[in-house]
Amino acid sequence: LPPVAEYRTWEDLYRSKWTWDRVARGTHTMTNCVSGCAWGLYVKDGMVWREEQTSPYTASNASLPDFNPRGCQKGACASTLMYSPSRVRYPLRRVGERGAGRWERISWDEALGTVATAIVDALEQEGPSSILCEMGPNLGAGPNTAAPMRFFRLLGAPSTDPMAQIGDLSVGATITLGNGHPCGSSDDWWRSSYLVLWAFNPSATRIPDAHFLWEARYRGAEVVAICPDLNNSAVHADLWLNPRPGTDAALALAAAQVIIEEKLYDAAFVAEQTDLPLLVRDDTHRFVRESDLQRGGSENAFVVWDDKRGALAPAPGSGKLESLAATGLSPALDFSGTVSMQGKIVPVRTVFALLREHLDKSYRPEQAAEITGVAAETVRRFARGFAKARAALILSSWGQCKFLHADLIQRAQILLASLTGGFGRPGAGWRAGGFFAPEGFALLTIQERLGLVDLAGFAAKNYLDPAETERFFSRYFVPGNLWHQVHGDLIAVAGDARHGESTSPRPVKEYLREALQKKWFPMIPEPGRAPQVIVSIFGNVLRHSRNNVRLRDTLWPKVKLHVDVNFRMNETGRFADLVLPAAYWYEKIDLKYLASFIPYVHLGDRAGAPLGEAKPEWEIFALLADAVGREARRRALKPYQDIADVERDAGGLGEAFSDRGRFGPGDEEKALQFILEYSSITKNVTLDDLRDTGAVRFRSTGQPGGTAGYYSDYAETEPLVPHQWFVEKKQRWPTLTGRQQFYVDHPWFLECGEALPTHKPPPRAGGDYPLVLSGGHTRWSIHSTWRDQGPLLRLQRGEPVVYVSERDAAERQINDHDLVRVRNDLGDFVLRAKVARYVRPGMVLIYHAWEPYQFRGGQSDHAITPSPLKATALVGDYGQLHWAYAHWEPNQVDRDTRVEVERV
Repeated sequence: LPPVAEYRTWEDLYRSKWTWDRVARGTHTMTNCVSGCAWGLYVKDGMVWREEQTSPYTASNASLPDFNPRGCQKGACASTLMYSPSRVRYPLRRVGERGAGRWERISWDEALGTVATAIVDALEQEGPSSILCEMGPNLGAGPNTAAPMRFFRLLGAPSTDPMAQIGDLSVGATITLGNGHPCGSSDDWWRSSYLVLWAFNPSATRIPDAHFLWEARYRGAEVVAICPDLNNSAVHADLWLNPRPGTDAALALAAAQVIIEEKLYDAAFVAEQTDLPLLVRDDTHRFVRESDLQRGGSENAFVVWDDKRGALAPAPGSGKLESLAATGLSPALDFSGTVSMQGKIVPVRTVFALLREHLDKSYRPEQAAEITGVAAETVRRFARGFAKARAALILSSWGQCKFLHADLIQRAQILLASLTGGFGRPGAGWRAGGFFAPEGFALLTIQERLGLVDLAGFAAKNYLDPAETERFFSRYFVPGNLWHQVHGDLIAVAGDARHGESTSPRPVKEYLREALQKKWFPMIPEPGRAPQVIVSIFGNVLRHSRNNVRLRDTLWPKVKLHVDVNFRMNETGRFADLVLPAAYWYEKIDLKYLASFIPYVHLGDRAGAPLGEAKPEWEIFALLADAVGREARRRALKPYQDIADVERDAGGLGEAFSDRGRFGPGDEEKALQFILEYSSITKNVTLDDLRDTGAVRFRSTGQPGGTAGYYSDYAETEPLVPHQWFVEKKQRWPTLTGRQQFYVDHPWFLECGEALPTHKPPPRAGGDYPLVLSGGHTRWSIHSTWRDQGPLLRLQRGEPVVYVSERDAAERQINDHDLVRVRNDLGDFVLRAKVARYVRPGMVLIYHAWEPYQFRGGQSDHAITPSPLKATALVGDYGQLHWAYAHWEPNQVDRDTRVEVERV
């Protein structure tokens, strides 16, 4: 460390504020913020004094606005967070009860030795399944994220998939499109003429990207906001629809009914790209398959009625027909008739005919008005505006995922975009968001040996079968939500029909039991066996988990050692046995994860030495691998079979992690250069290039699939528009039918009444109480990371608050800033009330990510959130509906929670 400068008074600091030693390139690499932004970090006396936005971005082409400026108030005070009282500077060991806040400082050797001993104990006694990496969502695309993934993979132990665990998986998109991450760049929003912000508040949660929306509006685009509260973005919209919470599917289906009835749909697109022309049997309600028509026929080949020939025809895109092009065919949309099936006459109808009947019967605008509270004429205005627009785009984002029936809502929204032919077109369609994975990052994560011959073999396998690569990556992950449902016994509440699914013919617990018995979802260790060791990293599970108190009180007592790797003390760290101090974003070198909104690779460089004895994650896990190897060799631990039935030798873990000495504990920069060199996204981009500008435009988008639901050619001179391969090249969609799939004929979907998109009433999760507890992403923090920071607390109430409508507050004699108790059948919590005119009566809002310790009594809103489980999301043997990392699993949900609020 440099010598400490001598400052006599505060005036000395003030007078020298605008002098500095150097400027480093920085960003906020591992925050789970999808808005990548380049910053200049002003370093003086070895400390980052402040940061400023930089502008390395250009427009995709001359006809578009550029990406400047980027940044927000969180990034502008990140140096304050770096030196805040919550920073963990040294390894800490618990000396009191878990959660008591009593710690002692220990050395790194002692800390690593303790963890290594516990890991080898677990390997000896129960095997690698008794060790868990509790992986959170604060991921990057560089060596410090790759390090724990590489460590636990080489150890052969499972890690949790965080996507559904935090409630961010677009399950409805997986069902309909075959991929839950449809993504494009934010500059493409500017090309839309009709923008629908559906449960999306970009002025608060996409601050660096929101200007594209408002520039589009200045250009003449119409902006529609659909949300129950008049939020930061809705105030700028041309039309605001405020349906009752959880009734969005009814609104979307009513709009679809209008579009079909008034023949405003794109018949050619629907016939070619969707399953609406596929035939369905009236007797079984299953698709007509080739196997119905001939012995030995395929179960995965489907049929249409060809109007041109007046006969059945194989559906393009299914079975052996790879192309969606209907050459010589004229698939009927609205068809009903009979078909001979191996000597039996069976009535059949197209999915379109079933859908039209379904909508006409239950979802006319007047019927939807009774459900949603949105006037019938307003629904018709919205439907006509959407259908007649030059380019209509629904931006849904991840807030919508946090309802029990979010899948039905998303399926209905996507139906609107498909009926109007929006997919694959600039400024149109339906989008949430996605992430591109540098191949070099994946190699560093999943490949043990990283020599040229090994990499060439992996590349060949990936080219020939990218789906197998996805399965290979997923082998060492477990579904995060379901894992906690089972091992934290959250299912006892989540599976209770009083709190959730009441329309399925069987209790949801039975669906879960069957899904696990059939091994549709991996559960490691098996139910009834808790892990001995949990290492938490990149997250805050005891904060973000719904029903978090039950999780803590059920699972944690069974765990012998819980380790939290973090740069700050949070709720999860408070209940750890050891806390290992990770370096801050400005103290290590890494890459921001590559979110689709901004097609740039962002560098976070090392601007200063880590505070205290903090270390980058690469160094921590390299040293831990060495420590485990030494301990295993000392005990002469024999090789063992890991959770994927691969033989592992813990004694050689350190050597394997380093690729036989190639990447040592201090080689995070060398590991980063490996990622750059072996990734098509950074082809011919060097570390010096990134240090020169801070951000470099993508050179490609890599392989589609997984979290990159792009499926289009990439050009540096064009915005990212997803799904063009399907529409322009006629490639089949990654679904069972090879098409956008609105009809799901799996037995569980049929028995639950969800074969078609439909509306189901929101559950009364938490009990029969009058108010719906909802929320959204806070403007003042990225998740919980900034929630205790003084500069941002001073811009709000400084403590947790619940937003209550004027009417509900008056009825309960609640005044602004009163202390109130929010309660339901699961318990209660106490916080301040903020009386807000923009909140819809009948609901209350809590913006997310307050730490439980910030509430009076130490209990947060998540303590009384049942997070009911969805039966149909447990299917695992149906085309696109199969377990894979960040692909398919029920979400944790909180938007359906019922409460009462009363003055304390």
